[in-house]
Amino acid sequence: MPDSYVDYPYGPDVEVLKNKTGKSFALVGICEVEPMKRSCGADAPIEEGDIYITLKCPPELIYMLRDEYKAVLPGYYSNKSHWNTIIIGKDVPNDEIKKMILVSYDLVTPPNKKGGK
Repeated sequence: MPDSYVDYPYGPDVEVLKNKTGKSFALVGICEVEPMKRSCGADAPIEEGDIYITLKCPPELIYMLRDEYKAVLPGYYSNKSHWNTIIIGKDVPNDEIKKMILVSYDLVTPPNKKGGK
């Protein structure tokens, strides 16, 4: 995303993608089954070592995406009304994940701060 960067405020195991104003729009990490199941739900389709991405989502879409895809879960250690966690490589197509990343970036980036100067 334009003018975004990676930060590690939670340590070396979680990459946090931020826009140029420092707002987080994505968190990427490797699943640890037990903590994730406690946070996201016991029936979550998680295996040790899966990669996840947590993205901001408009409230009107958040539950629709969770109903449509088994691998879209309530945000891992995030506000579950505004963030979803997606387990990569499960039932969510890559193109859909790319759209979700764009939406997340757009939600935290004011129009006059997108790319450029």
